[in-house]
Amino acid sequence: MDPKVLSQDLSSSTQKDRALLHLEDGSLLRYCKRLYRLEMHRLRIRHWNGASGDKIAASRSTVIDAVLQMIWETVLSNLRKIGSRIGGSIPSLSLSWIALGEYGSLDLAPFSTVELLLLGKSTTKTGTVPELEKIAEVIKSIGFDVRLSILPPKECLQRAQTDFAFCFSLLSSRCVTGDEAIFQDFFHRFRSGQFKNRLVYVYELSELLKQQHNQYGHSVYLLESDIDRGAGGLLDYRALLQSVRLVIGSEGPEKIMAEGEITPLEWKHLGEARQHLLRVRNHLHWVAGERQDFLAHEVAGQVADFLGYKDGRSQKSPEAFLRRTIRHRKHVAMLLSRFSDQARARLRGVAEPFRTPYLKLVSTTGSTQEEQTPERWMKLFHFSQSQPMLLTVQLKRSIRTNLSKWGARDFNTPSMHDEFRAILKTKGKVGSTLRIMRDLGFLGKYLPEFGRVESLPQLDRAHKYSIDEHTLRAIEALDLLADSTDPTLHDYQRVLDQITDPSLIYFALLLHDAGKGLALGDTAGSERLAARALHRLNYDLESREQVLLLVREHLSLGHISQRRDIDDPLIVQEVSATVETADNLNMLLLLTYADLQSMGETAWSERKHFLLWSLYFKVFDRLMFGDDISEPEHAQVAAIQQKVLEHLGQEFDVDTILRHFLFLPEKYALYTPLPQILSHIRLCERLQGLPVVTEWVPHPHAGYTELNLSTRDLPGRFAQIASVLAANGISILSAQLNTRDDGIVIDTFQVCDAEGQAIVDPAYCDRVNQLLSEVISGEKTFDVLVESRFHHLSARQTSSSMIPRVRIDNDVSSQSTVIEVQTEDRLGLGYHIAKTLADLGLNILSAKLATEKNYAFDVFYVQTREGEKITSSFQMTEILERLRFKLNVA
Repeated sequence: MDPKVLSQDLSSSTQKDRALLHLEDGSLLRYCKRLYRLEMHRLRIRHWNGASGDKIAASRSTVIDAVLQMIWETVLSNLRKIGSRIGGSIPSLSLSWIALGEYGSLDLAPFSTVELLLLGKSTTKTGTVPELEKIAEVIKSIGFDVRLSILPPKECLQRAQTDFAFCFSLLSSRCVTGDEAIFQDFFHRFRSGQFKNRLVYVYELSELLKQQHNQYGHSVYLLESDIDRGAGGLLDYRALLQSVRLVIGSEGPEKIMAEGEITPLEWKHLGEARQHLLRVRNHLHWVAGERQDFLAHEVAGQVADFLGYKDGRSQKSPEAFLRRTIRHRKHVAMLLSRFSDQARARLRGVAEPFRTPYLKLVSTTGSTQEEQTPERWMKLFHFSQSQPMLLTVQLKRSIRTNLSKWGARDFNTPSMHDEFRAILKTKGKVGSTLRIMRDLGFLGKYLPEFGRVESLPQLDRAHKYSIDEHTLRAIEALDLLADSTDPTLHDYQRVLDQITDPSLIYFALLLHDAGKGLALGDTAGSERLAARALHRLNYDLESREQVLLLVREHLSLGHISQRRDIDDPLIVQEVSATVETADNLNMLLLLTYADLQSMGETAWSERKHFLLWSLYFKVFDRLMFGDDISEPEHAQVAAIQQKVLEHLGQEFDVDTILRHFLFLPEKYALYTPLPQILSHIRLCERLQGLPVVTEWVPHPHAGYTELNLSTRDLPGRFAQIASVLAANGISILSAQLNTRDDGIVIDTFQVCDAEGQAIVDPAYCDRVNQLLSEVISGEKTFDVLVESRFHHLSARQTSSSMIPRVRIDNDVSSQSTVIEVQTEDRLGLGYHIAKTLADLGLNILSAKLATEKNYAFDVFYVQTREGEKITSSFQMTEILERLRFKLNVA
């Protein structure tokens, strides 16, 4: 139903009942509640039947208008009665009911807060103030959230001068009921006096939107953000329209387009963006049954289904829906940014004429239309790396406007390719240039392999942004290394300086995820697209091979360092054989760092930094010295043993220290940090007749605590330790398990508390130590208590749609069978897996437990009781079935 027709129907129906309603006896409130509930139910039905977003938003505003008009008419009736009681005169209450913000602009979602201003003052001192208080009580009791202000015009203007958010809401104001004259007089004074300095308005608006974006979604490319107040959302839409109308001095779209602020095509796309965002927001509200403007992963599929999106060959329906949403938000944000830049430049008096008809080609002074070519634009992008002011607002608009006039052949010339490679070689300034090229649509036209992933989401929870934004942020992370003075980045900076041709790693980063735009969305697809682009851009054969290696292996160092036993010589040998040269290893290290940095706050940590560099050094040494322990490494082992003797020579005799090394593999000295070796020896000597001894070393800045532990080896020992830690709310991040030939276990765990922070409380550690001692000595059986705790937690946890995946691999390690588990992360997951493996008679030699957001990837290196790999297919099947069953139940 059209909102105007709805307004007429509501006015007609309420007119009949108005005479029977009274403010004092509560009949008015009951009637308004019933009316509002009924009309909202009808709106809900209309929404589910496919009504457009603007119709629902406008209709809800109309319903509230009708309710408020009913209240006002009843109040006036009561005031007449008051007048008769005090001598026959009717109190004069010059009151205007004004809708503000999204209510004023008819963008009101089903459960959005209604922003209402009662403007005016009474000329009668008695009787009317209580009436206003009663009005406020009734409005707040109807059933919708309301932000109500009751102000006289003077105070309202003063507040607008000091509170810009309120001032901005007033721009969307409209009179709902009451004294129309007081509203018109006030609004004229507000518009004429408040915006004399429009440059100040532009800056204050930018600051307001920046604050909102920082809180609700700073980028249009975020996969989870606020539809209303996030970047490119409905608030930005209202800001753009109100600001353009303020500058132009006209409400009509014809005048706005005639002035050249927005072209007809841009206006059409802007309307489509508003319709889409409103309908999505409406649906989020109806599904939640309350105000819900946050578009999260969990509901994207529901919204996509409701809007009619279907799975395609290369995209699932939620991805297609989110891609459309991102594109709409990009358009809103682009127009708002362009308007703000032009307005600031014009109001400062440093720009060309502000009003440029949309049909006139916008070009730099002195240039001709023939000069507006892709080849010339590429040169300008290159030059802008040293002279950013070359890319003016008008030039950017010209590129965007004229881009569609050129075909694929116009973007494939040798000179353009040379300029593009020159852009990629300018370390420190690549990301900002590519970002401008992407935002103008130029990069996707020049490099269609990248264009495939523009605005494309990836719903794997490890990524916060669309693929193109993730890629550009990775390139910008690499740029930061070039001139950074941060001492923590010095090692990466040193490696970057050693790269022979930095354009290769930048190009690899640019296309490392390009294959996600294909049907399979895998790394092999990225490699194929990269090969095609390299051929077209005339890279030499050696450079092509290097880039393709980086694209193909861009996940290797990260996955191996976090999920594999990097002390295993076979792992180091395989990585060395893959990278082949130190230059390739250096580029792969930097690519891994940049990729992880751009995935979100939780994707990078000090622990991952340590693991990545540990693997890097091991592979680098292998590349330099070969497969076996070389003479330099033998010397290094001897040097480490000598350092240990120097540190512990006063505490222990030489035989005790050397026996420790003799009881462990030769590589132990190379792959274990010196502080850990010292701790291990002290723990082993302290053990004596005790069941267990521990040492807790907190690393607060890295977010974990290192737990060194020594006890005697028995089957299921790891499960016992994991049970105690889990029952105390401690998560295991990784575990390095060593067993000496004399049966003494020396384990190192990286652990954190339930909030992901380091454990620093000594008293807490003492309690855990006591429980460890009681469980390992057999004084307590912890299984019952642990299972009870997990049952209590599982009752509060929501079920996961992720099916646990278990894989057994006998090729990764030369001495152990590797069992990989992927599932939803939960407290005690390591315990459940370890206990199941122990029940199956397997010994755990080492473990890596990695977590990304709420998903776990745990890897266990195991052997049979005879110290061999698992070779029986029957035993493998039993392991898979038992683990899958346990993980589903847990």
